[in-house]
Formats: sequence, structure tokens, C-alpha cells
Amino acid sequence: MQTQETNEIYLIDTHAHLDMIEKKTPEIIVKEAENENVKYIINVGSSVEGSLKSVEFAKKFKSVFATVGVHPHYADKFTRKEEESLDKLIKNNKKIVAVGEAGFDFYQNTVSKKDQEKTFISHIELAIKHGIPIAIHDREAHKETINVLKNYTGLKNFKAVMHCFSGDADFALKCIGIGLYISFTGVITFKNAKMTKEAAKIIPLEKIFIETDAPFLAPQPYRGHENYPAYVKYIAREIAQIKKISVEEVANITSQNAINFFNLL
Repeated sequence: MQTQETNEIYLIDTHAHLDMIEKKTPEIIVKEAENENVKYIINVGSSVEGSLKSVEFAKKFKSVFATVGVHPHYADKFTRKEEESLDKLIKNNKKIVAVGEAGFDFYQNTVSKKDQEKTFISHIELAIKHGIPIAIHDREAHKETINVLKNYTGLKNFKAVMHCFSGDADFALKCIGIGLYISFTGVITFKNAKMTKEAAKIIPLEKIFIETDAPFLAPQPYRGHENYPAYVKYIAREIAQIKKISVEEVANITSQNAINFFNLL
């Protein structure tokens, strides 16, 4: 995005887990991100405890916003009590900009499909209730994810992003066809990520976010190492290369997408 005052070009990391990073302090992580023109970081909750931490970071750092939610790995422990805790957090914290991450994960996850679906639906309805988006976790569960989301498409307060997109071009088109945004991680920089690159190529830039999912999925130059929000620039560069446009255009449009979607200003 370019601002009239400074013509500043900056990036937004729309999905990170600062509380899971082990090798650097939050203060260093945020400072390094700012030095790489990352203006905002959205710190994502994946448990009630992680959601509380997310809110704590949002209060501490001007550039950090929070989401609150329970990952499908913990869906069997999501009860009315946890739902009420998240509801209370959202009511009391203006820097919570989304619910999630929540959804389905069928990769090495022992939690039943029934529990995952019930928890996912609770998160969607919580997001709609508060008029904020939901960040969706979908791993090896494309069909099930779409089947749930179809029930909410078109509702006034329904907004959703497919975090860490892992599908092919056809699935990407299905996602944007029901109004979803798509967010790409460092996976898109991997040499063998042909399917992800093809999806990014056909999806309009106006429907794309960029994210690190730090500390996971570090981009190619740091693959296998801990990931940080400062590395979100590598995703922007890869998308620019795929779409044959400038990095500045990718930064401008994906940042504006995120600002509008998450209501960051």
C-alpha cells in the first residue's frame, strides 16, 4: 500500500504465531519485522492459552493484532466454556481482528471429524456474531471445509480466509467462488510447490494475502529453520515473479486487502 503522506511501501504478515517462536524474543521479532517494512503482524491463536497470549502481544506492540481460536488438533477439548472464553476476549479487546485459526486437519490428527466440525462451526458463528472474519485451517480436508462453508456464504457478516493455502488451482477457484480470500505462505517459494504456484498464478491479486505462519514453513532461503515475520518479503517476491509484476504492486495490493478485510485502521 502507498500512503499519500510518505509513499511508503510495506507488507503485512497476516498469520504468525509469535508465542511459538523459540530462538528470538517477541521484541526482537517485531523489531526485525519493522526493519523489513512489515507494518503489521496478525498473531493467531490456536488454543485458549495461545489466544490469551495473542491478545497480550497485541496490547504490548502497536504493530501486532490478534486472532483468537482453537486449532482442530484441540477440537475435542473445545466446550461451551472455551467458546465463552473466546467470546469474552473478543468483546473486551478491540485489537482482536478475527476468529481462528479453526477448521479441519486430517493429517496425523486423532481428533474425530465430528468434533472438528462442531468446533469449526462454533468458530464461524462466533465470527459472524462479532462481525469479524475467520481464519480457516484446512489440511487434507478441502471437501469437508467447503461443505461447511457453503452454509454461510452470502451471510452479511461472513468473511473468511483460507490460511496456508494447500490446494490446487481448481480448489482455489472454488474458494474465491464462495467469497473466500486465499493466503500464501513460504511454501510458495519451494521448488517443488508447482501446484501452489499455479494457484497463485490464476487467483486475482485482489483476493490474496501473504503470511509466514511463523515459526513454521520458512521460505526457501531458510527452509528447515525457524521462520519469522521479517521473512514475509520472500512470499511477496515469489508472487511477483509468478504474476510477472513488481514486488511493489504485490505489497500495495495485498496490504490493502488485509487492511480492508481485517479492518486494521
